[in-house]
Amino acid sequence: MRRQAVPGILTLRGRYVGAAALAAAIFLIDSFTMLSSAVAVLYVLVLILIGDTASERAIRVTAAGCIALALFSFFYGHDEDISLDAALRLLFSLAAILGATFILLQRHGDRQTVASQAELLDVTSDAIFLTDTTDRVIYWNHGAETLYGWSFEEAYGQDPHALLATRCPQSRGTVRAALARDGAWEGEVVQTARDGRAIHVFSRLRRRTEPGRYEGTTLETNTDITLRKAAIEALSQSEQRFRTIFETLAVAIWEHDLRPVKAELDALRAQGVDDLALHLAQHPDVLRRIRASIRVTDVNSTGLRLMGVSSKEEFFTHLDGFLADPDEDFIGFLLAFDSGAPHFQNEATVRTRQGELLRVLVAFNFPPAEMLDRVQASVLNITERIRVQEALQRTRSQLDHALRAATIGEVSATIAHEINQPLAAISAHAAAASRWMDRDPPNLAEVRASLDAAGEAARHASHVVRRVRSFMTKVEPERVSLEVDALVGEAVRLVQHEIAANGVALTPMLEAEDLTIEGDRIMLQQVLINLITNAVQAMQATPAGERRVAVRTWRVAGGVGIEIRDSGPGFAADAAQKAFEPFFTTKANGMGLGLAMCRTIVNAHDGEIRIDPPGEAWGGRISITLPARGNLRQP
Repeated sequence: MRRQAVPGILTLRGRYVGAAALAAAIFLIDSFTMLSSAVAVLYVLVLILIGDTASERAIRVTAAGCIALALFSFFYGHDEDISLDAALRLLFSLAAILGATFILLQRHGDRQTVASQAELLDVTSDAIFLTDTTDRVIYWNHGAETLYGWSFEEAYGQDPHALLATRCPQSRGTVRAALARDGAWEGEVVQTARDGRAIHVFSRLRRRTEPGRYEGTTLETNTDITLRKAAIEALSQSEQRFRTIFETLAVAIWEHDLRPVKAELDALRAQGVDDLALHLAQHPDVLRRIRASIRVTDVNSTGLRLMGVSSKEEFFTHLDGFLADPDEDFIGFLLAFDSGAPHFQNEATVRTRQGELLRVLVAFNFPPAEMLDRVQASVLNITERIRVQEALQRTRSQLDHALRAATIGEVSATIAHEINQPLAAISAHAAAASRWMDRDPPNLAEVRASLDAAGEAARHASHVVRRVRSFMTKVEPERVSLEVDALVGEAVRLVQHEIAANGVALTPMLEAEDLTIEGDRIMLQQVLINLITNAVQAMQATPAGERRVAVRTWRVAGGVGIEIRDSGPGFAADAAQKAFEPFFTTKANGMGLGLAMCRTIVNAHDGEIRIDPPGEAWGGRISITLPARGNLRQP
């Protein structure tokens, strides 16, 4: 059975011309000859000639024309003398024409039905073909041509399964046996297209058993499922990948069925409950019922290990089985879920199968309402983190206590360091007064002067202690207007005894006349005393006649500079970098707080202190820059 081709224009025209010629010949013979036979019966041939190609209207018109010609010929040849035989021949001829017309019209309708069915077979995207009893193709639709790439002419007479290299999950013998037994078979097969592509199809075979021309033929329809197969395979791989991630993730994951929760909350809303939090707080039985309704549908391996359960079958079936928090803590979760929040996160306490309480961080992502049967929750064990935080807090408290103790020690050490010089001055003046008293006669004027100097040193020590304590407690230093040269001169006078005792020649070079600054006199004075004392102590190894200290003041842009330099060895490179760090010292009995305290005081006065490179004939050089305040006379 080949697909019928539409006749060409010349073929149709030839048929119609031949039919017209035949009709004319029959008319002439019937009208102008004396034959006594039923010549008009031959008009049936005209109908048969056009019947396969003509439309229903053309068949009817042709039949009517043939009847008209037959009647014309009959009345034309017989005038008024009509015999019974002639009348019977006419009736016989007309019956033949009508019978042929009826048959042709019926065949035309059948042909239209078959054509429509064949068109439907060609319109479908499924591949459909028919094989005879020897498994040879006798019909091959357009879908088969498109899917496989072979035309009808190429596939006709071929074994389709050899042509397509069909690979079945079962042998061909098994398929034939199923067709013979059941008359049908279906299943997935793999076939090869003309271009070599492997095509997965779902194949359905039907064996025709009705008696007739097509008895024993097999109709096969194949649906291309290659893309669906690939999609299913990709989906399977994706599910496997995500299942692997789900099972091996370091975070515990539980799946819950929250549909009962949704139903309970919707029921409460339907009852007119507006304040859900208040209602749940007043009805703890409702809260416990909702909590007990949440089923655990799945859990990953990390969750099993976390809860001390060996298999999923033994895992808790309901959330209430391991949740150790009070019912009231569950209200926050319900409120977030009821409000339509996209997610919820909170800390919770769970009880393992062995009874151990664990503190966990739970995070829910709420899906749409139609997916509430599988809601995942990520559960992170933070028990150790909380223990570490608690231990860290205890350690921090201990460190704070130790820091306060160290701070007290530092303040004490700083005060002790700063009052060493005033105490030494007090001791020296007291010793001088004692010596003046031991003279004969006692020199009371000198005794009085020494005692006055000791008293002034004691008052200075008291001021130093008070200022250091205030400074260490972050109290803003007292700021008054100070003349720089007078401040430096007073500091030099306070250390004059130590300078003289160590055989040091001190040279003041005060060039900041009338220049004033604002600051704390005691603290700045102590800075200068520390620096001068350090300079004196740095020259212990220097010969007595070469020990020199110079104190210089001068104007700088927007401020005043103060420099203390000595003829000692100066600062080593590494010592210069660390000199201002607390507790760093190069002295055997030093505390390492002097320069650190000096820098802190200078910084508090918006100034800067630094160690300068040694100059010619000078070793150690420390300079201070302070901003000028008040009256600054232009040079």
